[in-house]
Formats: sequence, C-alpha cells, structure tokens
Amino acid sequence: MAGIDWHHVGSVAWMISTAAIGLGFVIFVHELGHFVVAKLCGVKCEKFYIGFDFPLSIGPLRLPSRLYHVQWGETEYGIGILPLGGYVKMLGQDDNPANAQREADRIRVPKASADGDAATSESSEQPIETVLDPRSYPAKRVPLRMAIISAGVVMNLIFAVIFAAFAFSAGVPYTPCEVGGTIPGSPAWRNGLTPGDRIVQLGTSSRKSDHLRFDWDLRNAVGMAGDREDLQLVVKKANGKEESVSVRPMVTRLDGDELPMLGIEPATTTQLAAKTPVIPGYSASKATPALKGGDRIMAVDGEPIKNPTHLLHILAARAKEPVTLLLERATDSKSPAQPQQVTTTVPPNYAKRIGLALAVAPISGIQPDSPASQAGLREGDQLISIAGEPIGDPMTLTNRISAHYGKEIEIKVMRNEGGAKAEQSLRITPATPDSYENTFTVGSPMAIRSLGIVFPLIPRVAEVLKDSPAAKAGLQAGDEIATVAFASDDPKRKPDALINQGKPFALNEALTWPFVFDRIQSFGSDDTLVLEYRRANQLATVRLKPAVTTETYADRGFVFAPLTETRTAESWSEAVVLGLRQTTEDASRVFGFLKKLVSGSISPKNLGGPISIAAVAGAEASQGISRLLMFLTFLSANLAVLNFLPIPALDGGHMVFLLAEGIRGKPVDERMQVALTLAGVACLLGLMIFVFALDIGRFFL
Repeated sequence: MAGIDWHHVGSVAWMISTAAIGLGFVIFVHELGHFVVAKLCGVKCEKFYIGFDFPLSIGPLRLPSRLYHVQWGETEYGIGILPLGGYVKMLGQDDNPANAQREADRIRVPKASADGDAATSESSEQPIETVLDPRSYPAKRVPLRMAIISAGVVMNLIFAVIFAAFAFSAGVPYTPCEVGGTIPGSPAWRNGLTPGDRIVQLGTSSRKSDHLRFDWDLRNAVGMAGDREDLQLVVKKANGKEESVSVRPMVTRLDGDELPMLGIEPATTTQLAAKTPVIPGYSASKATPALKGGDRIMAVDGEPIKNPTHLLHILAARAKEPVTLLLERATDSKSPAQPQQVTTTVPPNYAKRIGLALAVAPISGIQPDSPASQAGLREGDQLISIAGEPIGDPMTLTNRISAHYGKEIEIKVMRNEGGAKAEQSLRITPATPDSYENTFTVGSPMAIRSLGIVFPLIPRVAEVLKDSPAAKAGLQAGDEIATVAFASDDPKRKPDALINQGKPFALNEALTWPFVFDRIQSFGSDDTLVLEYRRANQLATVRLKPAVTTETYADRGFVFAPLTETRTAESWSEAVVLGLRQTTEDASRVFGFLKKLVSGSISPKNLGGPISIAAVAGAEASQGISRLLMFLTFLSANLAVLNFLPIPALDGGHMVFLLAEGIRGKPVDERMQVALTLAGVACLLGLMIFVFALDIGRFFL
C-alpha cells in the first residue's frame, strides 16, 4: 500500500486553515465595527459572536450551540456552531422578531433609577414610571444608531483597503491579460486578437492598466457582459499601438452551466511546468534524454526562441519531423547555481483515429486578415476541394494542407449567389499557423488555422475509412451519431476521472466532434470510445479502441508554465492608493453584478455560496498570502455592499428604518417592522438555501 503523502496533506491543511482564518477575520472585522462604535456610544453589548449560536439537532443527536465562549466584563465572547456570519447582541436589540416584545420589556427601567436616584413610590398601588435604559440601543439618538449600524460596513471597506495595501506592498503575483492564443471561431478570433496582444482596459468605465488579471478582471468582465451586450476592450498590440475592440462574448452550455467566454487562452512561457512537464503517452514523454519540470526551451533545431508565440510557431511548422531542443535546466542544490544546458530530441507525435469522417457544413467563420479573407472566401461557402483533393475526412485536412504552407493553391467551393448555387474556384496561400493546427477544446468547431476558417461538422458519417476500428465495428456511411461517451476498461477508474463522468452526450456546440477527436489523442490502452448511432431509425451501440496512424499530430504533449507577473508597490503611499483603487473597483463590480442580476441579464446560477467562497479562498491561499489578501479585499467589499442593501434584517434595512424615524420624528410602526423583518429573513433564508443547493450541485453532484 502506498504511503501517505504527508507533504500534500500538510499543504491542504495549511490552505484550508489559512482560508478559514482569512474568512473568519473578514466577519470579525465587520462585527468589530458594530461593537466598537456601540461601546463608544455608551450601548451595552451583551454578546460578540463569530458564527451563530443556534441549537442544532441531527436526528436524536443534539449539537452544542457554540464551540467556545467566555464572559469578560459585561460581554459574552464566543464562536457559534453555525459558521455563516456573526453578530453583536446589544441591549434592546434583537434580530429575531419573535423576541421583540420581550426585549422591549426588558429595557424599561424606573425613571428615578434611570436618573440615578433611588426608586420610591408613595403608594404601592401607584404604577412606577419607566423609561428606556440609557445604555440600551433604542435609547440612543438616531444619528448614533446610524453610526452603530453603518460601522460594520465602514470597517469592512477600511480593512479591504488595508488587505490590498499589504498585498501590493509584498507583491501580488497574477496572470496578465495577455493573449496566448484564441479558439478558432470564438469572438476573440473573429475580432482579430492574436498572440502577444495585451488587454489594457475592460469596459468604458474602468481605467487603463497593464496589470489587469486574466483569471479575475477578465473573467469577471466577460461574466458580467454575458452574451447580451458587447464588451469594450482596449488592446495593446505587439508594436505598442492601442486598438479599441467591441466583442460580444459567446455562451457555451456545459453540464447545465452557462459559461460566457471570449475564446482567449492565457499566455504561457517557454518553460515546462514544474509538476507535469509533459502529457503521458505523447511524444514529449519519449524525449531522449527525458524532459524535466522547469526546463526552459532556448532553441529548436538551432533556431533561438524569441518568445512563446515564436516557439509554438516553429513547433507547428515542424510537426512532421523530429525536433532537437536546447534546454536550460536548473541544477540541484548541491551543484553550482549556474543552469546547465541540455540537448534532447523529441520525435513526432502520431494521431490516433477511429476511422470516421463526418459530413462538413458550410463555412461559419472567417478570421480577419487571414488567407481566406484575402482570397475572398465567404461565410456560407461549402468546401468542395482543396489543392485538387476532395475534402474527405475533415480531421485530416490540416495535415494535408501543411505541405502547402506559403504556396498558392486552388480551393473550390459551392456558393449561393442570388438564390442559385454555383461552383467557385479561388486561389489561396496557406500561412504557417501561430499554434498547433489540430488541437481543439470545448466549443471548438472544425478549424483550419492556416487558412483562417471554421466550419461545423454534422453528426452524420460521410465515409468510413478502410480497415479502421469503425469499419471493423460495422459502421457505414449515412449512420447518424446519436451520442458519444468516454469509458474505461479499468474497474478501478472512477467516473469522475472521465469526460462528462462517462455519461453519454449528444454532439453540440460545446461538445463537438473536433473536441472528441482531441481527447482521443490522450487515450491509454484502457480507454474506449462508446458511440450510439442511428441507422434506418434503429439505434445501436459500438465500443471503439482508437488506432495509432502514420499521420502526425502537431501537439507533442509539452505542458508549458503559465506566464505570471508580480505587481509590487514601490512605497506604502502607492500601496494605499492601489488598495483604495482596488476596493473601489471591487465594490463597483458587486453593484454592477447585482444590477444585472435584478434585470435578468445574469443568471442566478452564477451565484456562489459558502462552499464556493471557501473553495476560491483556498485556491487563492495556495497561491500565496498576497493572493489571499486580494481575495479578502474583494470579499470585504462584497460584504460591505451586500450588507448595506435596503433589506430588512440586514444593516441596510435597519438604516432605512432609522432614516424613516429621523424624518418622521418617531419610530416606524413596530408591527410593520416585524412583518418586514420576517419577510427579509425569509428571503435571506431562501437565498441561502438556493446558493447552498448550487454549491452542492457544483461540487458534489
């Protein structure tokens, strides 16, 4: 039995504990604001709790309401069993409407006692005049109560700035908004974004910055835009010129989730990833001598590498031949610090195929300034032949065209002109692509990067290749692919490790045939493709084992480390300015999200609950304290905005009641307050159940 990886266990424990402490501190800061200002205003604080001390029961098991508590002076400090927030219990104030009357009675004291005199009465039958306890919350003037209620939000905003300032002073590592590549057919591809471009502005209301974060600023901006409105970008090209681009994100629907995307891949480096430098089974894993994590590729076949885009360009152009790499390799701690140079040879990678050629649909997209655009190809053109050869299997087109890079060839299409179809012959010069031709991802249509065109594939078999696994299984031209599933013959392999958890899926805009083809390339001996097909209205199923062909596959299985940069403030004053700016942007982002949520522009499915928050916090904690502090900045700004919404039971709801009291000169009717508070509590509980259900479905189902 394998031993326990205590280093991994320790790392996970550190990540969880760091995230828990960070989240707990954000809550603590909020409640501390209420507590401190209440004390300064002379209000008695009876409890200060992180978490709620509600009695909980699981069947016959009754859980304690609190994990820890201590009485110190007049206040009980504690940690509640329910880690969903915190509260300060002030004399005369209770968020539970059921306790309103009892609390109101409890804070009535004899007038003489309130004045500091001994309580006396001439007759035991005469009622004693009572007043509000001067140390109770209701006894304070409206401005003081407003200060107490708003203190939590103000404290969150102050500490958001502090969190961000400390992060920037230490240095915040991030993935910059630099284009590493674009998915063919995506909005970014259609708008001409190319590798090396850097996005410096998102939307018209934000500032320009060279430090926008790919995995935070860009993803949030795209999520906010959805597919209902354009996202305005300012892009700095490789030559330093800036261009304004208006992009409408597309939405990919996968497993019931809607994923807005521009189709931009993050930039990478020329250094191999530390933990997994190559994909097992690909030719990079057969390099001699072997590649190691952290190796930096300095040259390919003697040609020095200028940048990651140049590296991919060379590898794409030489897909059919072995390549010799000059590597810079770090030495171990016992050797001199100077990196050593290593030369290794990587053989070509060979494609795995099942032998099915699907039918080709008309061209659905043409990249700006591409060979196809210059040759006069149009959307809607139906490909007939390329370089004198019929289309055949579209998945082999990229390799067949690679022999003609830089050479003019003929392409024939069927074009609809004025309602009549006519064959057109055009001259086109394929260009060496800036990335691998035949690699695809979720949402990829069939693409020929060297021409700059995309077109869908119809889930209907146009041809079955002779002696292929598909031919041996009895598949025929005209069969319609109903569903596809990825299976494993290994009984120990869990369904979670398979695409779509091993469940069958129909080919669609997200799970395309090119995507299936790409995943087949990483199949091991235990992997199987299960196809359900329809022939003459009858359904049948076949299990196919892909066969290795003599056709090369451009991607050799290198796994490159992502490009990261660090933003560090040069002084504390700059750190505070950056922290203030970050807090303002984060709070504005929350306001914008809520506005779109109310208007229906964003699906409520995009909400995240405590599990999502903890997961993101843990992921950020694993990237370092600075990244965690930046997330806590966002969380603090988020908590400040949400808590100040005009919803009864939240601080914003209390503020509305206080404003009404200040204007009217008397409190809002108690029965109305109770009714509205109950409604607010019901809404919040419903929302809590909803986001919990989303989290459970997102992480466990």
